[in-house]
Amino acid sequence: MNTERFFTSVGVAVRGKDMSSNPPEVLLRTHSGFTRIAGAPYNGGYRFLNVPQGEYYLRSGSAYVLTDERHVEIGRNYLGRQDTAFTSTYHTPLSVSLTNLAPWQQAGGLAYGSRLQFVSGSVDFAGEAYFRNTIPTGTTELETSDTEASNLTNFIPVFEAAKGDGMYVNQLTNVFGKPLPTTGAPLVANSLVRSMHVPPFDFTADGFTPLTISGEMQEVPQSNVSLEWRLGAFTPYASDVHPAAVPRTPSFYIDVSAHGPEEGWIGYSGEVFSFLLPQGASFTLTDRLPYGNPYPAHWRLVGSASYSFRAMEAPPGSGGLLRPLSGFISSTDYVENLVAAPIAPRLTPPRGLAIDGIPASSQRVVGNTSPIISWQPPANGAPTAYRVMLQRYSEEYYTLMGQNLFYLPGTATEVRLPPGILEPDTVYAVRVMAIDSPNAEVTRRPFSTHELLPIYSADTTSSFFSTP
Repeated sequence: MNTERFFTSVGVAVRGKDMSSNPPEVLLRTHSGFTRIAGAPYNGGYRFLNVPQGEYYLRSGSAYVLTDERHVEIGRNYLGRQDTAFTSTYHTPLSVSLTNLAPWQQAGGLAYGSRLQFVSGSVDFAGEAYFRNTIPTGTTELETSDTEASNLTNFIPVFEAAKGDGMYVNQLTNVFGKPLPTTGAPLVANSLVRSMHVPPFDFTADGFTPLTISGEMQEVPQSNVSLEWRLGAFTPYASDVHPAAVPRTPSFYIDVSAHGPEEGWIGYSGEVFSFLLPQGASFTLTDRLPYGNPYPAHWRLVGSASYSFRAMEAPPGSGGLLRPLSGFISSTDYVENLVAAPIAPRLTPPRGLAIDGIPASSQRVVGNTSPIISWQPPANGAPTAYRVMLQRYSEEYYTLMGQNLFYLPGTATEVRLPPGILEPDTVYAVRVMAIDSPNAEVTRRPFSTHELLPIYSADTTSSFFSTP
């Protein structure tokens, strides 16, 4: 089945998705490759006949699921009205006239400074303002049209007053914690401090007409988050991410779960708090910091602690231009659960990543059109699932871009790429994520895996490889 669910303040709307333009297919792995089985529409989904018992690959779009289930739900969850219309742009001119702001602060180093974010729980809109000119430090009243708003999640939706489409305007600014042991400077976090709710309005982004926001910002209820983050427990696993990787930037976020299900969250509805720490930090961070929350009590807060790692390599044919290969070790849960105990890795990266049995930590040409990506389980933790991402290097943008995703059960230790995925004379990399998510069912509902809490994950990445 392909059941779409739309989460709003009045409940969940459900509808089936027409798959006729890009139907799913079943691939049976054989000794030498794959046998493809086409399906046919049946009772709102697709039915595949003569599929033997046991594991098979189910393709939906560019994603593949390794499963032995006889019924798989490939639908997705969405935030906002099911009848939302979207424009064809992510950006819109913005006209702002706001009073009673918290004194404006500048960004610098790891500090974000003051920002304006926009969140609507009615439609899929979580945006941010980008100012072309510097706003003077200490500003408490802001009137400018020299700015734009960008939606961070989707094309900008059409706002309809008759359907209740309003939004929150939030100001986030710097708050300060204890001195950091490495620098002696205080921890600088970004916290929501002022907010204004804009009642339902009509607006269609056309690239010319500005989104107009005016009013008086209000102080919001404040809470505190107290945490103990054992960063030194993360850094030893850099070489498991990649033999050449080094620890990079730890980050901590408290995001908003608007209208999410009881066990998770849907989409992205902005943040109320965040901070970054110095690269390679290996101390234990203990602090108590404030954040504001203007939202209804049923909008749960989701905390995420993530440590990034990076190796630098020159892709084949790039003339020596170094580009990053990245991975992360992360924990995400409702914030009160995340900080209830010291934050340390619950899961470490998969080990022994290989392509056709050859270690993937060195660059090489892969001539096989259907190679096997294999790995060993993590040294610590028990994965409930794996997600393998095939990334293609873009010579136009000088970066890796996701091409295909493979979802596999936690017992898997390899995936075979179907023929036709790897294109000739192309540079790739592959990232394998181990996932521990006790409420997720990757073989039954693969595309909701990252929405169910808690979720712990850890990545390993290959070096660049190319095809002849």
